[in-house]
Amino acid sequence: MHKLNRAGRRGRLSSGPASRLALLPLAAAAALAAAQPVEVKFASSAPPTSPWAKQIDRTAAGVLEESKGALKITPFYNSQLGSENDAIAQISRGRIEMGSFTLSAIALQVPEVALLQLPLYFASTAQRDCVLDNHVAKYTHNALDRKNLKFIGWGEVGPVHLPGKKAYVTPADVRGIKVGVVTNKQNNEFWKAMGANPVPTAVAEVGSSMQTGLIDTYPTPYAFYLPSGLNKIAPFMVKLPLWDAAGVTVMNKGVWDKLPPDSRAAIERDRVKHPSALLRGEIRAVDTALTGAHKQAGGTVVETTPEQRAEWRKALGGFWGAMAKDLGADGEKFFALMEAGKKACEAAR
Repeated sequence: MHKLNRAGRRGRLSSGPASRLALLPLAAAAALAAAQPVEVKFASSAPPTSPWAKQIDRTAAGVLEESKGALKITPFYNSQLGSENDAIAQISRGRIEMGSFTLSAIALQVPEVALLQLPLYFASTAQRDCVLDNHVAKYTHNALDRKNLKFIGWGEVGPVHLPGKKAYVTPADVRGIKVGVVTNKQNNEFWKAMGANPVPTAVAEVGSSMQTGLIDTYPTPYAFYLPSGLNKIAPFMVKLPLWDAAGVTVMNKGVWDKLPPDSRAAIERDRVKHPSALLRGEIRAVDTALTGAHKQAGGTVVETTPEQRAEWRKALGGFWGAMAKDLGADGEKFFALMEAGKKACEAAR
């Protein structure tokens, strides 16, 4: 280590006691800096009291523990970092590091994954889980990778039902109404096919939009319906479900690649401890529990009959195949994986 002496000539730093004492504050500062964890911002539209927030908090605590304090995940709930549509774009650009999103928002980056939420497509939740885990996960991982997004794992949003100030039981009931949606072509075209009017609605604005009449319904799971207070505005809940909504956790790929191997391993170890199957089970248990809680609070739950669900399927016509074809070669390739997966997962029904 060298410095300039008074004559401008290079000389060695003294190795005497005074010099060593002078270096102690620098060494302490360097040690302190090394001890500071890497902090990543985590975007979520979930209410802070929701079951998704509890899952995210658990992940943050688990990763901090697994990384021995080297990696700190800081969640921002209630769309504090922007709407889902904005936040997923910001992660792709590297302005936010990490987040969990509905599949509808992920579809803004990889449109074909929206096909996993084709209305009434899967015969059961078990069949759908089997397809996600065993037949389309690799494709989804690679497609997100091309968008500068690292696929961390599947989450769960839950069975999607129809809330309202009145019951919407059949396709005839939704004709002409305004339906709040996370904007993507599949959502828009489905509700248009049902004779309804899709209205782009940010998650954080659902309650106010329902109160002011900007929308009449917002397809949603119970895990959002009660914690958000939407049940007080729209006390009728029609259980179909239209589809089981998946979630996806992603990280900016550049951020992921720059993390030390131990920090990446900490995230992966936490996923092993808290796999997708666990997350799904927790959300589905909440759906069941909150159905009862809604009834006890004076809300109305309408269980649809097989005949009523058949009316929805009949109204769909050739919607599934048309949506895949409309998405071009990627859509048709992805739909073929889904169809093969459904057949292979027939036993899971």
